[in-house]
Amino acid sequence: MKAKTGVRLQQLALLVGLLVVWQFAPQVGWVHDSIKFADPYFISSPSEIVTTIYDMATGHNDSLVMWSYLLSTVVASLLGVLVGTVLGAVAGLWLSNNQHWSDVLRPFIVALNAVPRIALIPVFIIIFGPTLKTAMVTAITVVFFIVFFNAYEGGRTVPPHVINNARVLGATASQVMWRVRWRYVLAWTLASLPNAVSLGLITVVTAEILTGTTGMGRLILNSVTTVDAGLTFAVVVILSVLGSVLVGATAVAERRWQHWWNQGDGVIGS
Repeated sequence: MKAKTGVRLQQLALLVGLLVVWQFAPQVGWVHDSIKFADPYFISSPSEIVTTIYDMATGHNDSLVMWSYLLSTVVASLLGVLVGTVLGAVAGLWLSNNQHWSDVLRPFIVALNAVPRIALIPVFIIIFGPTLKTAMVTAITVVFFIVFFNAYEGGRTVPPHVINNARVLGATASQVMWRVRWRYVLAWTLASLPNAVSLGLITVVTAEILTGTTGMGRLILNSVTTVDAGLTFAVVVILSVLGSVLVGATAVAERRWQHWWNQGDGVIGS
């Protein structure tokens, strides 16, 4: 407990130190003169960022209110992660249980995964228009492949003797898939969720920047066109907090799953 408290205090001290340097170092003459970007015009300052976030949250000083933008990004990210995770887990489960189709489809899946998803955004814009749906579909494609490969490998890590025992007891192929492989697939899927959530959020914001649809990406686009460093960093801070909350939620889900798994000792469910 003391060690954990010590780590937290060191993290807090490091954060405070970085903020103090960021706030006051640009005001030092030689720093300002020798480092070109060490100017609040380019890097803003913690105090200005806090003020900008407060104005965006309350509409103070005739500022735009961020909540509708934040809601759009959250909805697109959550839907993209949810749909991409479900599709990726199910596809990984099915393919790990079917060696024939795994051999047939693997080259195509690898080729599709090699395609940069950002290059598909113009295609999605043509199909769905510059809407929230484009951001969501782009996130689905990113999350799907992250989860799929984890789920696929998870399904293939089942010890052979476990599968053989199930078959000796009369289990069908579908029963082996859902009663045996599914637990391993779920464990590996949950392990991939932090990366899936982070990249899903990044993908949605990128799509919003490219499409100009309502969202936090639109605010970043506005900050670039108006050369407003305070707004840029304010959006970055908000997205960082949002990402941390979402990743923290997935960590809680993973711990609950591990607790359930340990209680069951990894035995096939009834």
